[in-house]
Amino acid sequence: MRAVPQVTFQIYNLRPVRTKTVYAFVDADMEIGGVEFRVCGIQARHLPGGGTAVHLPCYRDVDGSWRAAVDLPEEVRDALSAAVLEVLVEEGVAVGRGEAPKSAAE
Repeated sequence: MRAVPQVTFQIYNLRPVRTKTVYAFVDADMEIGGVEFRVCGIQARHLPGGGTAVHLPCYRDVDGSWRAAVDLPEEVRDALSAAVLEVLVEEGVAVGRGEAPKSAAE
C-alpha cells in the first residue's frame, strides 16, 4: 500500500473584489509531505444559479486560452477548495451549503 503524505493548508489574505465572476481572492500556504509552498491569487467565483467555485490562479497562454498556473492532484485540489470555502463562510463572504443568505440588516 502506498503511503499518503499529510497535507495542511493555511488560507489567508482574503481580498473581496467586484467583477463579473470573481468575488474574492485568497492566498494559501501548503505543506505536502514536508514540502512547503505558497499559492497566491486563488479565486472564489460565482456559479450561474448560485453557489461558489474555487479556481487556481490562471494565466493567458500564447494561443489566448486561460490555463491554471498551478497543476495540483485532484485530491489536493479538492481539499484546498474545501479549506478556501470554509474560510469564505467563516468570514461571511460566502454562504455555507444549506444556509440561507444573511440579509443586509443582520
